[in-house]
Amino acid sequence: MPGTWTWWDAIIFIAVILALKATMFWLLTTIFLRMITEGDRCPVCDGETQAVERSGWWRIFGSASRSRRSWCVECGWEGLLRRSDEWVARERERRRAWSQVNEVRARAQSRSAAGSGPGSRAG
Repeated sequence: MPGTWTWWDAIIFIAVILALKATMFWLLTTIFLRMITEGDRCPVCDGETQAVERSGWWRIFGSASRSRRSWCVECGWEGLLRRSDEWVARERERRRAWSQVNEVRARAQSRSAAGSGPGSRAG
């Protein structure tokens, strides 16, 4: 009969509305994050900024994200800045080098621990 609704019609309607809401949320979030200034300079006075420890709701933007909470030394501005691609590449390289150093230290400690047992000969 024309003009009657079925459960499938309701399910399709709800799915379309949810898809539209999810798409709108994704689009607006992407636009908002792209509006955040990139780099380490203050967007107000172009001064040098310092990183501020994340606390409270700022932890939502965790250490894995490309944003950092910053404070301007010159004008006192405080807010979010996006980390540049160069910074992300340097941070990856620093972490890779740090893990290699830790691996070398662990191997050296295991060798020294294996050689310092009660049955080892000390020179």
